[in-house]
Amino acid sequence: MNQKKLSFEFTHKFEDFISLGGGHVTAAICTSLPPMLFDPGVSVFGPLCLKELRACTSSTENLIIALSHSHFDHCGATAYLLRKIPSARLAASQHAADVLQRPNAVELIRTLNAEYEKSMEADLASEDVTFEALQVTYILKDGDCIELDNGRVCRVIETTGHTRGSLSYYFPDTGIAFIGDAAGALEQGFIHSPYLVSYENYISSIEKIRDLQPRAICLPHSGILAGEDVQRYLFEAAAAAVAYKDMIEKYLELYKGDQKKVVERITQEEYDAQSRHIQNRQPFILNLRAKVNAVDEWLATQNR
Repeated sequence: MNQKKLSFEFTHKFEDFISLGGGHVTAAICTSLPPMLFDPGVSVFGPLCLKELRACTSSTENLIIALSHSHFDHCGATAYLLRKIPSARLAASQHAADVLQRPNAVELIRTLNAEYEKSMEADLASEDVTFEALQVTYILKDGDCIELDNGRVCRVIETTGHTRGSLSYYFPDTGIAFIGDAAGALEQGFIHSPYLVSYENYISSIEKIRDLQPRAICLPHSGILAGEDVQRYLFEAAAAAVAYKDMIEKYLELYKGDQKKVVERITQEEYDAQSRHIQNRQPFILNLRAKVNAVDEWLATQNR
């Protein structure tokens, strides 16, 4: 796919919002009262999240852990943090809440996180970061508001397409939105388009975020964008999604609808030919299968 290479200037702080990194350190902290922690990332980064929370907040009491969705690389450290901070409460969509109680889903999340635990065993120093089923305290839906101290609110916006029930979180007072993977992720100058359940909803979700006119957006795999870069990124994310859909459509036609062959072809071109990746190979292929299927389903609706 001939996608132009993009450049954006990311930061790790905007007003009272702090992004802890990039890659699989997806977490971001809002130092409100009570504090909020978004998408703590894979299990091995639980101790890092706890250290940063203690360093940049006056108290971790009544911490709200807010998930954009239930994928292993966004929720993996949650179990560790809930064990360490008994007063913490978990917020997520109904769909995510259901997934986080489902035995087969919990086992998959645990297995995918275990790859990172094994590779960082020495760094963990016997810390138990094992993932386990999670109980969601606050079931959130589009239009809800999380009420914070001093009349402050965090608005909840449904931004599906990446997953069912994906949520974004918007602070009207500072103008920053934590958008999860609703508008993809930047890697080596290219925007990935992870519409795993619906191509159409993914495009609509990017438009929803654009309509907010946010002053800043936090992309959990990259950091924070502010100013003119916000609308430019969202425009490019939508364009990348269309281009990726067109590529999948072309390969589906070439291989006469054989999704397996399409996945093999794109894996060779996008993953095996590159030396650095945000994802490990197994989750990359799982996500790619879902994207190919989402485009195939969208094409079926267009041809009715």
